[in-house]
Amino acid sequence: MIMPSKYLREDEAIVGVGGILLHCIESRRNLSSLWEDVKTNHAVATFERFILALDFLFLLGLIEIKGNEIMRVGS
Repeated sequence: MIMPSKYLREDEAIVGVGGILLHCIESRRNLSSLWEDVKTNHAVATFERFILALDFLFLLGLIEIKGNEIMRVGS
């Protein structure tokens, strides 16, 4: 589920979803507005996958979450 495999396409794995989210977080974003922008993307599909991808990006140190705002680190 985290990494792509022969049964799971790259954009549907959490790594791929994280890439989609990271692309959408160019500056400080509100969590709700980010969800509204990506919820129609077939790879993100559910709120659960959205949160898992955000958790993954946070653990990698690529984003910071303060309150209800998300921002990229080092950009």
